[in-house]
Amino acid sequence: MDQTMERAGNFLPRVDEGSANPNAVDRRVVTLTAPASAAAEQYRSLYYRLERMRELRPMKVVALTSAMPGEGKTVTSVNLAMAAARANPERRILLVDADLRRGGVAATLGVRNKTGLAELLSGEVEVRDVVRRFNSTRLALIAAGTPPEEPSQVLASPRMKQFLKAVREGFDEVYVDLPPTLPFADAAILGHQVDGLLLVIRANVTPGKTVHQAVEHLAGAPLLGCVLNGAEVHASPYLKNYEKQR
Repeated sequence: MDQTMERAGNFLPRVDEGSANPNAVDRRVVTLTAPASAAAEQYRSLYYRLERMRELRPMKVVALTSAMPGEGKTVTSVNLAMAAARANPERRILLVDADLRRGGVAATLGVRNKTGLAELLSGEVEVRDVVRRFNSTRLALIAAGTPPEEPSQVLASPRMKQFLKAVREGFDEVYVDLPPTLPFADAAILGHQVDGLLLVIRANVTPGKTVHQAVEHLAGAPLLGCVLNGAEVHASPYLKNYEKQR
């Protein structure tokens, strides 16, 4: 283990302010852009379900993936991490973009994606060079960086295991955005190194057979459940009546 990764644990709690453009934040990050919306409430509900699971067993590193591209895993990852940061301002929350093929976390949050996890794992930079705090929130993030030639090999490397060990020591909660499961081996590789795994499914788009294939592909990983994304939200009579009385 080289000096960069050995000292990672010392650097992680000291997160510098990162440059971000609030106007460039994707409007789908509803936990930030529309915190009072029904969609934001669903992400908070998801987060508190994870909190209840944590009461039963340690679950510091949670990863999110999908069966295929375009199912909303990155937006879900960002919203979940933001919900965590807002719910527990005293905790150190980290969002890691481990989709080294087509990372989207930085663009979703309007952050410049110059260097990130790819450069860290190649040994070009140190952890303190890639960890940045999102605006004035408690959320820290590590972008994907420049796509390497062989992402699966990079994610399966000993350096990645050292990185996960370091962030476990440096943060209270870590959320990892993984590539889609079926097209690549990446999610299956990292899925076995995290404490919990969520599978994001696009409502009325992802065939049931595809979901089953993804679950089989992730066999052995600590799959917590599925997140149904893009479903129509129909307010119950109680909610409608509540809104009228506010």
